[in-house]
Amino acid sequence: MSDAYIVAPGGIGTVLESMMIWQLLQVRHLHDTPLVFTGSMWKGLVEWASAQMLRPGFELASAQDMQIPRCVDDAEQAVAVIREHHARWLTAPAGAA
Repeated sequence: MSDAYIVAPGGIGTVLESMMIWQLLQVRHLHDTPLVFTGSMWKGLVEWASAQMLRPGFELASAQDMQIPRCVDDAEQAVAVIREHHARWLTAPAGAA
């Protein structure tokens, strides 16, 4: 369990573990937890997932599911995403999340 997940470029194990986090967020076993993919390799993966899993007549996920991960270029942008999320969390009413 974590308050946020920032994923750096990596190999098959990194991809596998990242997909597990994405799936846990998709089915709401994890709630309101940022998943941030950092680096150029991830954008292509999310684009592929969207293209393949949202094909008309063969939908395997929802458009909302494809919005779960945030793709950023570098660590500075990843930290900014976490700070944005934290600021929203601080202002959320008690029990909301």
